Amino acid sequence: MRVLLINSNRCDQPTPVLPFGLGCVAAAVRAAGHAVTLLDLCFSTQPGDDIRAALRRARPDVVGISIRNLDNSAGYGTELLVTDVRDAVVRPCRAAFPGPIVIGGPAVGINGAELLAYLDLELAIRGDGEEAMVELLARLERGAPLTGLPGLVRREAGRVVEDNDPAPVADLDALPFDRIYDGLDLAPYRPFNPAVQVQTKRGCPLGCSYCTYNRIEGRAWRLRDPERVADGVARLCRATGLALVELTDSAFNLPLDHCKAVLRALIARRLDLELRTLGLNPGAVDAELVGLMRQAGFREVALGAEAVCDATLRGLGKGYDARAVLAAARLLHDHGIAVMWYLLVGGPGETPATLRATLAAVNAAAGPRDLVVIGIGVRVYHGSPLAARLLAADPACTSDRFFTPLAYRPEGADLGLLKALVKREALRQTRYLMYDEDEHVPRAIQLAAAWAQRTLAPGQPSWQSYLVVRRLERLFGITALRRMTFEREHGAALAGR
Repeated sequence: MRVLLINSNRCDQPTPVLPFGLGCVAAAVRAAGHAVTLLDLCFSTQPGDDIRAALRRARPDVVGISIRNLDNSAGYGTELLVTDVRDAVVRPCRAAFPGPIVIGGPAVGINGAELLAYLDLELAIRGDGEEAMVELLARLERGAPLTGLPGLVRREAGRVVEDNDPAPVADLDALPFDRIYDGLDLAPYRPFNPAVQVQTKRGCPLGCSYCTYNRIEGRAWRLRDPERVADGVARLCRATGLALVELTDSAFNLPLDHCKAVLRALIARRLDLELRTLGLNPGAVDAELVGLMRQAGFREVALGAEAVCDATLRGLGKGYDARAVLAAARLLHDHGIAVMWYLLVGGPGETPATLRATLAAVNAAAGPRDLVVIGIGVRVYHGSPLAARLLAADPACTSDRFFTPLAYRPEGADLGLLKALVKREALRQTRYLMYDEDEHVPRAIQLAAAWAQRTLAPGQPSWQSYLVVRRLERLFGITALRRMTFEREHGAALAGR
């Protein structure tokens, strides 16, 4: 069959991201013998025109649309992203294509049924998409019933008639991970210093109160063979000409032994790589791990701290305490690895006192090259432990399984107050980035920052340009003016807080 696969993600903050999940499905569909055409709308300014042109060229039998995010994941001032997907992607596609359209991706893994209704579509696949999409195409090709297909969400006459549990791919090593960027035009991404994305496993048995990885990928680790991971990285980097590799696991260093085996395999191949990960769990960091990370090519890492206060960490369902967070940061600094601290403010048990404890601990522990990224408010997602807790307390708290954004409201604090406390601290610290305020960076500035990073500071963390801008703002008095304005507007409300 002829298949057109569309990357609907046009969010380019903080920088454009290669469509990893769509590439995985494309590689599997191509390996099954189907003709695959990719349409990447990340840089599109006229998506409707681009969709119609792609449909004319590809003449597909089936269209697949990947949906990365429901929203921007911010609990405070949530920005719904699927509205753009509906208006700019799905509606033009439906108007020009009478055949079957199937949606997939992480957003579908959370709210597949609700997305079908919102987009007025009939077919969705949630969970692992590779085998499910291949089976869906096989059934469509021979006219077989779709009933019972694992992971399929199906709608008829405006009503969801099936919402099947996914069947996770048992053998990840059988998937063609090294072919995921075949057919993708990398040229628009290259000026932004893009990262090749790699998974060493899927699934997550952890119980973080806000997280949906369990729902999307399952509760059991499914591990890839470390040697095959390293071989796949080498082939991907050769094929793309990219040397920056992002390990995208939900918790990169768990299980710890498997993570160390992957690092040893990468080191053994003597690849000239720069590695990073967005998921370093502070509860499983030791000196051997950090030494291997440095040897393999890590110069920076995102530490999923979320807080540095035991009460807050317990409320967020983390399996480590504040001492573990600080010990992990010290080890990383000792090995010359800069840290991006991720903090999540406003979860269960959060109060002004717990927030002040976290900020004080981070200020004392962060290094001069570190960045502190802070999200205000916990967005409640369907499938998370927090969603289950809220439903148990009040079944009427949501009418659409949290598809409509809902922020958790901590009993001990007002979110507006917590945001103001963080903002005051951000105006005192050059290393702070507030996710709900500082996430929108014009593309020209992204390009300039990427060029400066690539040519002037190749050994510095990828966020170094942000730190430079903040220091210049302080030097020229811009920060002082912002602080004066803030205190005039909020100082009285924060007095004594």
